[in-house]
Amino acid sequence: MKYVFLSCVFFFFTLGLAAQSAAEDLRIFPNPVADQFEIGNSERVASIRVINMVGREVRKFEYVAKQPYNISDLPQGMYLVQLRDADDQVIHTQRVKKN
Repeated sequence: MKYVFLSCVFFFFTLGLAAQSAAEDLRIFPNPVADQFEIGNSERVASIRVINMVGREVRKFEYVAKQPYNISDLPQGMYLVQLRDADDQVIHTQRVKKN
């Protein structure tokens, strides 16, 4: 009986985590980037900014789910990719290497 109870608790806990992670996925992939990258699913993201290591914005995109974002014309190096909401507040920042 104890194992059945623990199994049920584990199942519902796992189900809750899966539902939470399915709602928002702020990954930027692939990393390193060759020509283009994608963003996981998010309802909060409105725009994407690519910033070089000097702090200058080099690209700006409007977020569209499951759309690739092309940075093939940027030189190789490290960049910061910022995900911003509709109020232009930073939600997430990730360092990305461009090959």
